[in-house]
Amino acid sequence: MRTLVFSITLLGLGACGSDPTPQTDATATGGSEPEVEYSSPIVEVASAAALVDDLDALEAETVVLNFWATWCGPCRLEFPEFIEYDREMEGEGVSVRFVSLDQPTDLPLVKAFLAEHEVDDPSYLYTGQGDMTRQLNPFVGGAIPITMILDGEGIVQHTHVGRMSYDDLSETVATIRAGGDPSAS
Repeated sequence: MRTLVFSITLLGLGACGSDPTPQTDATATGGSEPEVEYSSPIVEVASAAALVDDLDALEAETVVLNFWATWCGPCRLEFPEFIEYDREMEGEGVSVRFVSLDQPTDLPLVKAFLAEHEVDDPSYLYTGQGDMTRQLNPFVGGAIPITMILDGEGIVQHTHVGRMSYDDLSETVATIRAGGDPSAS
């Protein structure tokens, strides 16, 4: 019961429900979809297993997975902080990867958003059925953003539902890397 109350509380703290109406800055102001050149790969994955298999090639000690969508306000707010963290952790054994939960037909919007934020690592677009986040952690799902921190074996060590600040992300990853439990703090 305590877990349920905790989960419900987290959902209310800066998370989006499933609203599949994508909106970029251009479409929000009545403009047309932006034409952008996004050069980093977007890997389409149909399952959590396919995602973890692809991440295995990173050979990182820690992988931060951020599940987001172009139409999610809290996702858009935290995104620059995740980019900053990823750049600061380059060469430190930590990789940040983004998994868009937008519809596959919204790929142009996803590319525009990634280009706008100058994402230079591969990102992912979930094309499968059902809730990918529940495939990785059956205790979450239905609201985004969701951030999962995986160890080098692809095992989820921590899940955060809702907006996550740079400081929270940095502290959580450091705790996990030191062998601690971020839920205890």
